[in-house]
Amino acid sequence: MNNASAQNFLKIDDILNVYEDLRPIMPPYSSAHSPAHSPAHSSAHTSGQAAKAARMRDLLDHFDALMLDGFGVLNVGREIIPGAVELLTMAAEKDIPVLVVTNGATQDEQVIGHKYAQMGLPVSPPQVVSSRAAITHWLTHNRPPQWHYIGVGDDMTADLAVDDVTLIRLSPDKADGWADCDAIAIMGVTAWNMAWQARLTEAALAGCPVLIANPDVAAPHPDRFSHEPGYFAWQLMQAGATDIRWFGKPHQTHFAIAMQRLETMVGHNTLDRKRIAMVGDTLHTDILGGAAAGLTTVLVTGHGMFRDGGAEAAMAKTGIRPDFIIDTV
Repeated sequence: MNNASAQNFLKIDDILNVYEDLRPIMPPYSSAHSPAHSPAHSSAHTSGQAAKAARMRDLLDHFDALMLDGFGVLNVGREIIPGAVELLTMAAEKDIPVLVVTNGATQDEQVIGHKYAQMGLPVSPPQVVSSRAAITHWLTHNRPPQWHYIGVGDDMTADLAVDDVTLIRLSPDKADGWADCDAIAIMGVTAWNMAWQARLTEAALAGCPVLIANPDVAAPHPDRFSHEPGYFAWQLMQAGATDIRWFGKPHQTHFAIAMQRLETMVGHNTLDRKRIAMVGDTLHTDILGGAAAGLTTVLVTGHGMFRDGGAEAAMAKTGIRPDFIIDTV
């Protein structure tokens, strides 16, 4: 059950079903977030339907700032989505600040920013707000004071910089360390397998809290959708685990950190949230989370989650609708 193997490929219906099962742990989504209540940039909004555009570049005049998902919006795997560079360049020319708000938590924001630059995207590390920042903030400011030992369940994960916390590098092949953890943080699942999941399930059912730094159920790659930490957390819940704590989109600590970063970039805290676009390819993380944060939401359907179609059916099934639908950036 290695995460890179063909037998693990997910289909869009599987992904949506898991996300729907996870709705109780997500922020609420109500009709007040529907396109009918968004700024009337198009007559489509008056009927409660999402306005449509070919490209995000066509909508830039509606916005003072952009929050962009990474996978499915700027890139799919190591491939840059056509038009992504042009969008970022046009935003810079119009003095529209851009953040990449990503649920990627394995590496720190410096590494993620440099990765984008190496791919040819004009994104610098200060423009990256990862779910790693959300879990780091919580561990720094809000964790129970008696927690000092945090297990890490992926050997690809970089160290977490949290004072008074000792990381325990866990292994699925050894019992060492698992019983010593005050909590276990799942930052990524690059090499996840059945042995990892069995160890984690055993620890969770014994009462060890599990911290999910990346709530994504799946991520788009050129030839597949990979399983992500949210999927394995859902499996924990199916097994009966109850103390699971979530960070990253759609959860609001991530958006609060992103807003603080934007306010620092522009030098004031009076941004109109309806003039900020949350652009993503996933209804349950990007669109629901962005709406809960009071942002205007934009769903990309030509890449990522809905690249093979199914967006309209998914919106009907979930009741989650963006303010805008675009084919590409």
